[in-house]
Parts: sequence; C-alpha cells; structure tokens
Amino acid sequence: MPEEQVWIATWDSAESLEGQKGWGQEVTRKVTSLLKLNPVNPETITAEWNRTMRLIGNLIQQAEEQADSQLGMQLDEVILVVEVNSKGQVGIVGTCSGEASGKGAITLKFKRSESK
Repeated sequence: MPEEQVWIATWDSAESLEGQKGWGQEVTRKVTSLLKLNPVNPETITAEWNRTMRLIGNLIQQAEEQADSQLGMQLDEVILVVEVNSKGQVGIVGTCSGEASGKGAITLKFKRSESK
C-alpha cells in the first residue's frame, strides 16, 4: 500500500486581514481561502529531516569543541527552530529579533544529558 501524503498548510501572505474585527463569517471565509493545503510525500520530509539533523549534529559538535578548547566552557543547551515548507524541505529558521515568529515552525531544544 503506498504511503499516504502529509498535508502542509501554508498561508497566502499576499493578502491581509487588516481592518477586520471579530471572527464573523466574512473573516472565516477569508482565512479559509488564504490557507492552502499542499500534499507532500512523507519520504521527502524524512530525507530532508535526516539531512537537516545531520547538519545540526555537526554544528553542535563543532560548537562544543570550540567552546571547550577556546573558552574552557561546556555547551549545555541548544535551541533551534526548524520549518517544513510546502515542498517538504526542512530548514533552520533565522531571525533578527532573537525570537522566532512562530509561523508553524518546530522548536527543538537539545539539552546535555545529566552525568550519571
């Protein structure tokens, strides 16, 4: 049996809801018309996710080594925000404000395991 598609909801940001008040029928209709459902093959997302996690693992390892050798410190926690787009591509979300915009992104928090 073929694998089912994963549906990624995207927002058509070309239009805006500015000036609308409340959640009446008109606003509900407009929101519904702006959301687009895009079918994505789960294998595409899995491959992209694995590629991104390998990259993140390499970056974390490099950061740990540099923190230890150059600063005498230990990396304890890493917080990343990743996003899956309508094509199933997984990417790291960057931001200038230091706070992710939360547009459907996935927040990953890696914390060092407690020593036993």
